Amino acid sequence: MKTYIFDKLPDGREVTAYEIGSETLGATILNYGGIIQKLLYKGTDIIGGYDKIEGYLVSDGYQGALIGRYANRIRGAKFTLNGVEYRLAANEEARGNHLHGGMEGYDKKFWAVEGKTDCDGEHLVLTLTDPDGNENYPGTVSVRVTYSVCGADFSIRYEAVSDKDTPFNMTNHAYLNMNGIAGDTIYNETLMINADEMSKVDENLIPVAKVPVEGTPFDFRTPKLLSRELMFCDDEQMQKGQGLDHNFYISADEATLYQGKKLAKAAVYTGALGALTLYTDKPCVQFYAANFMEGAYPFKGGLVRRRNGALCLETQFAPDGPNRGEAILRAGDKYDYTALFRFDD
Repeated sequence: MKTYIFDKLPDGREVTAYEIGSETLGATILNYGGIIQKLLYKGTDIIGGYDKIEGYLVSDGYQGALIGRYANRIRGAKFTLNGVEYRLAANEEARGNHLHGGMEGYDKKFWAVEGKTDCDGEHLVLTLTDPDGNENYPGTVSVRVTYSVCGADFSIRYEAVSDKDTPFNMTNHAYLNMNGIAGDTIYNETLMINADEMSKVDENLIPVAKVPVEGTPFDFRTPKLLSRELMFCDDEQMQKGQGLDHNFYISADEATLYQGKKLAKAAVYTGALGALTLYTDKPCVQFYAANFMEGAYPFKGGLVRRRNGALCLETQFAPDGPNRGEAILRAGDKYDYTALFRFDD
């Protein structure tokens, strides 16, 4: 395990990098935003990100960051809980939505970090206290996130307890490319998503119905080529997201045991480096094909950012859950979910 100063924020605060790994996998995590800055598989970096903290500050996209208090969108930037209406920041201005926790979500927080090593591998435990009223959410939440590298497994465990009922839905916004992040677009890669149903969305990308994937471009139940033709097809739902940016409901017909938890097989993503299998105990996964990843500020090593140059598989509860009475962490209850990324040749 290695620790070093990654960079400094404009106000002089130091951002620290922590490296954990095995012979197969290596991860570099920042205490700012809990950002996964590098993810090396067999020596090749497969995750989007920047060489300097400036990239994370001036570029949108939440590259590799922890997302909370509520990942994804909340319609109209408001919800009602226990008879009280809460108004949130409409930081997705064009659609009027609250997105990924607001103006200063978990991606912009400094996390306390503790390293641990045991017989299974290397771990980083990140903790944060999210106070009552922050971003106008109710309740003080104690948050704990554990990144682990164990052999060919990379996992993220999300834990939290609140002193008041509150919406809560964490994820990580990693942009992955199994050809390597410098290995061109995802158009020659394949993806399987173990989902019979998906969220149909309106023009603001808010779910309006749970619908079958059968007979649609969103049927990934068998491995499908992520071709340019698929990304730019004229399906109405694809047009609304300007590409793939949709929630899928995981069909839990295959599972694995990991750290004492039963995790459903959610997706298999395959490229030149091999296969990444995603397991989780969350009910959903958001597949986002980096439809807006272009930008002037380059990735690590001067790499040009490009549309569909990576993809995100974000384990989650469905978007806009609080307005359906879903994804509410009740006072005193334990929030405890895991995303496991298992690599194989």
